[in-house]
Amino acid sequence: MAKKPLALLSKEQREHLNHHCQHWFNNELNVDLGQFEVESVIDYFIEQLTPAIHNRAIAEALALVREYHARTEDDLYALEEAERG
Repeated sequence: MAKKPLALLSKEQREHLNHHCQHWFNNELNVDLGQFEVESVIDYFIEQLTPAIHNRAIAEALALVREYHARTEDDLYALEEAERG
């Protein structure tokens, strides 16, 4: 039994994607997919793409945190006062 993909899309988004996927397969490949087939295709691509998308999001978040950290560090150094003596 195939594992169910994460619910990354709302019901409305999923229906919209199903419709457009069926339309694309029909127009571009001349393949008529039923509801079950198009859902299987979408589930397959979600399963295949999720790790790469997840890892990319983590990398982008990490870059953002590093940038924020660098700016905060610069701001703190700018607050330093010269020592007397």
